[in-house]
Amino acid sequence: MTIAWLDCFSGVAGDMWVGALLDAGLPLADLEGPVASLGLDGVSLHAERVKRGSLAGIHFRVDVAAAPTKHRHLNEILEILARADLPEPARQRAIDVFHVLGEVESQVHQIPVERVHFHEVGAEDTIVDIVCAVLGCHLLGVDEVFSSAVVTGRGTVRCDHGEMPVPAPGAMGNLLGIPLRSGGPVGECVPPTGAALLKVLVQDFEPAISWVPEVCGYGAGARDDPEHPNLLRITLGQRTGSRPTADLWEVSTNLDTTTGEALAYLIDRTLQSGAVDAFTTPIQMKKGRPGYLFTALVDDAHRERVLSFLLEESTTLGVRMVPVQRRVLERWEEVLETELGPVRFKSARLPSGEILRRPEEDEIRRLTEAKSMTRREVIARLLP
Repeated sequence: MTIAWLDCFSGVAGDMWVGALLDAGLPLADLEGPVASLGLDGVSLHAERVKRGSLAGIHFRVDVAAAPTKHRHLNEILEILARADLPEPARQRAIDVFHVLGEVESQVHQIPVERVHFHEVGAEDTIVDIVCAVLGCHLLGVDEVFSSAVVTGRGTVRCDHGEMPVPAPGAMGNLLGIPLRSGGPVGECVPPTGAALLKVLVQDFEPAISWVPEVCGYGAGARDDPEHPNLLRITLGQRTGSRPTADLWEVSTNLDTTTGEALAYLIDRTLQSGAVDAFTTPIQMKKGRPGYLFTALVDDAHRERVLSFLLEESTTLGVRMVPVQRRVLERWEEVLETELGPVRFKSARLPSGEILRRPEEDEIRRLTEAKSMTRREVIARLLP
C-alpha cells in the first residue's frame, strides 16, 4: 500500500503540493492533457527548480495568457470538472475539495452555498492547482495520505474581503480538528485551497504507523524567506504489514437524564465531529434508574472536538477516555454491474484474501421502488 506523508513545516498550498509531487517523480507532461481538457483559455503549466533558504525544490506555476476569471459559483466549477478528461476518482476528489471550500464560505458569510462567489479560489490557476494535486496523487498510485501538524503562519493577510487574521476564515473552517503549530513566518502559510486539500485528502495527522519511505520531493511556494524555507515535503513509501492497526480513543459517558431524540442527535453530531463510530448501550444506573452508556471511537485529531461537544451538549458531568487499538480489514466502495443494473457495493478483503461484497442499503431501497420488488427479492438477485 503506497502512502504519502506531508511535512508541513512551512504550511501547505496547492502549488506547493503539486511541486512536491513533481519533485517526487510525477511527470509534468502527465498533467498537461487533463488540464487542457478543463477548457480554461490560455492556461499553461510550468515547473522549475528553485531554492528556498538552503533547500531546493520544484516551483509549480500556472500561467494564464487571457484575462483571468476571478469570480465563479460552485456550479460553474462543477461543470468545468464534469467535462474534463479526468480519472473518476480524481474528479470526485476535486469535486469534494470545492464542496468543502463552498461549505466554509457559506458559513463564514451566512449565505446559501449555491450563492457563494469563489473569489481567489475560483480563478483558473487555483482550479488547476487543485485538479493537479488530486490527479498527481492518483497518477502516483497513492492509497493513503498522512500529515504532520501544520504550521499556519502569523499576523494578517489581505484578500478580496479585506484584511484577515492568519489563518483566514476561509482556511480556518477546514482546519478545525487538524493539529496546528503556532509560529512560523509572518503571513499566510495555509491558504483556503491548502486547508481544503488537507481536509479531503489526508486520512490522519501524525499517526503512529510503520512504513518504509522510498522517495521524497519538495514543493516550493512563491515566497522566499531565508529563515523559513517555504517548502512542502512529500515522502512516498510503503506501509509495512498486511494487517493495518489503528490507535483510537474510546470516549464514553453514562446518561440517565436524556431522551431518545437527544441520543440520536448526540450520535449524529459526534460522527460529524470526526468520530469513527458512536453508539449507545442500555444500562442500569444508581438507584435502579435505567440509562444509556454512550460510546464513541475517535482519533487524536478529533478527540478534543468530540470531548467538548459531549460536555456542552449532553447531560453528563464528565467523560471517560481510554486508548484502544483496532485491527481493520482493507475495505472500499465499488460499482458493479448486476442483472438489476449498476449497483454500489461495500467490499472488504479478509486475511485469507477472499473478498466479501454487500450492496449498500440505499441501493437496496432504491431498487425495491424502481423494480417493484420486495427487499428479499432484490437481495437474492444481488447476492446469488
